Amino acid sequence: MILAQALTHEAFAAYGALIAPGQSERDINFGTTRRYDDVASLDVDDEGGRACVAIFRTQAQGDAAAYPLCAFERHRLGSQSFIPLGASRCLAVLAGDGERPDESAIAAFVIGPGQGVTLRRGVWHHPLITLGAADVLVIERAAAQVDCEVVMMATQAQVKLPAA
Repeated sequence: MILAQALTHEAFAAYGALIAPGQSERDINFGTTRRYDDVASLDVDDEGGRACVAIFRTQAQGDAAAYPLCAFERHRLGSQSFIPLGASRCLAVLAGDGERPDESAIAAFVIGPGQGVTLRRGVWHHPLITLGAADVLVIERAAAQVDCEVVMMATQAQVKLPAA
């Protein structure tokens, strides 16, 4: 059983970067809005890639006490960002960046409202898991060549949410 942990800059650094308000900030709109620039660094240009902004809409899977894992995927040519919209939450479940997912070193993070993550290229991650029905903004590489390698898990594992 893998216990999902809180999402912080430090805890997530091995896999990519946290998307959250940062240090580059300023007032705009006559002082009614705080703007935070450069909250994500995208890496999508190799081999003719371009940034693609999409919304993934998931369906409620019921109130799971634990979330079963089935496969890991990676994108060798570009980063991938996930930002839950509204009050939605999702899980980032990661298994290293070697030639195959490292099922003995799975880490899981809860991405809450007001947060997002950018996965570095080559990081093995489980396909999107949302906590209930959700819309998730995804920024990823688009190109003529598909850049998604999927490996089914050899072992059984589940992610458990931390106690509230």
